[in-house]
Amino acid sequence: MTLTELSYQLRKILPFFILLILIFLIIFYSFKLFFIYIEANRPKASIVPTLFGKIAPPDIEDATSSANFSYILDTVEGHPVTSTDSAKVYFMPKPTTRFGYREKIYLMAKTLGFDTDRVKHKLTDDMATFEDEDRLLSVNIANFNFEYDSKPDPTKLASGNAFIPSRKEIENKATDFLRKVGRYPEELLRGATNVIYLTYSAGLGTYVNVESKSEANLVEVDFYRPDIDGISTVTPRFFNSPNYVILLFNEDGYEVVKAQISFFERSETQVDLYPVKSADLAWEEFVNGKAKVVAATKGAKKILIKKIFLSYYDPNIYQSFFQPVYVFLGDNDFVGYLPAVPDQFLIE
Repeated sequence: MTLTELSYQLRKILPFFILLILIFLIIFYSFKLFFIYIEANRPKASIVPTLFGKIAPPDIEDATSSANFSYILDTVEGHPVTSTDSAKVYFMPKPTTRFGYREKIYLMAKTLGFDTDRVKHKLTDDMATFEDEDRLLSVNIANFNFEYDSKPDPTKLASGNAFIPSRKEIENKATDFLRKVGRYPEELLRGATNVIYLTYSAGLGTYVNVESKSEANLVEVDFYRPDIDGISTVTPRFFNSPNYVILLFNEDGYEVVKAQISFFERSETQVDLYPVKSADLAWEEFVNGKAKVVAATKGAKKILIKKIFLSYYDPNIYQSFFQPVYVFLGDNDFVGYLPAVPDQFLIE
């Protein structure tokens, strides 16, 4: 057979070959769509928690009822969207006092500059307190969560003396501090950080957020847990973390003026699967006042809700369970939280 004859035969059978491929693809995808349809319409098996049973809803402090506002849904989708039918709930073991805690808390106090030969701790329940003329340290002797506060040096805060380094250096100094003080939970190590620029208000005796680095004389580094099974985590105040370090920099170095770790470990083995409210039901309950508002502009009454999503609530006080909540974000820095576990699985 010559090349001309071969070319002719190939051109002759090519249309039939293409037709066969098209028929095969049509049949293949028809079956695939059929099985997808069957799977989508199959009744979903009920999720029944077997380990914990009914649990307490998250205890959200310093919050008001969502009934105090009226709402307009203004999301991209135009309606609430359910992202998942279920989520894990983790048991959080209650911290217990550890042997040798005294050596640990005194090492923490020394790291923070206390003269522990002169300043001794005072113990009230699980809280050990060190205090001198310039600083105060409180340490939980069960899990070594701590809160540290000191009086910033006015001369170092004065205009021209403050120095704000790069974000990377700020984060490195904050993490170095937590390592030195001996309380840097592994989950925070794997999570995200956020840098906030501050200025100290002597009149108010507190730290105030500022928009830009040029206005700041201090910086705050907030530490967050990483996402869990693709679900983010939120803190009681949303815009800040209860795990933070505030640093004062100058040309001679830096000092930590305020810091806190309020972190509770979750069990990786004591875990139960719970159903999650649909987004439509969550929206209905939110509008009807069953949610907690943790941030809102004073005087605001009508809120445009821009985003609704599922997240894990990371508490700053001990609670037995680490569980999901629906988060409602609105205009003017509005934030609301609603328990995502259905009411029939919650203790009233």
